[in-house]
Amino acid sequence: MVIAFEEWSSTEDHPCRSFLGEDDKDRLSRLRSRLSRAEFIAGRAALHRAGRALGHDVSAMRIACDPDSGKPYFDSLDACFHFSITHTIGLAGCIASRNYLVGCDCERWDRAINIEEFSFFFGRTLLTKREFLIEWTKLEASIKLRGHKLSDKVNCRVKLLAAEFSGATDPDFHDSTPLVTFDINNKFVFSYRIKLK
Repeated sequence: MVIAFEEWSSTEDHPCRSFLGEDDKDRLSRLRSRLSRAEFIAGRAALHRAGRALGHDVSAMRIACDPDSGKPYFDSLDACFHFSITHTIGLAGCIASRNYLVGCDCERWDRAINIEEFSFFFGRTLLTKREFLIEWTKLEASIKLRGHKLSDKVNCRVKLLAAEFSGATDPDFHDSTPLVTFDINNKFVFSYRIKLK
């Protein structure tokens, strides 16, 4: 398993990099905002770096996205590894593995949030912004691992379906599937979860 990061800025020019395949170049050409372009290139840079660490050049591989969840994957019968990409302003991350299904998420520690509103979302009181961001990235990593959308995991009152988050409704999920969170340079929080294929 490999985790790779790419820092980025929306104020810098991000030329089309050589590691982008033709499909990615086409997708990039349709992105209008500088922010979206920078974020996309950074995500692909993190994926490229993770692929290289696993011994694969992914620039020629076609990357498709699940139409329901948006989860990216290699559109090939001989896909060499599983991956998950995450973005927040200033950082993109990718987790990749040959043997595990993976999901990840990152957020800035300085993200503006209303803790009271989000405490209701989780169905319990979250005392600090830090606690919220840790729980949020864990939630997103778990949902991305399964290839779901967050909107599918909330009820009509915008409250998280706790059983869905914990994996209680999924017989393949056990408490032994790691859910790991760590700090990056006191600027970002990153969480990931893995599951044997």
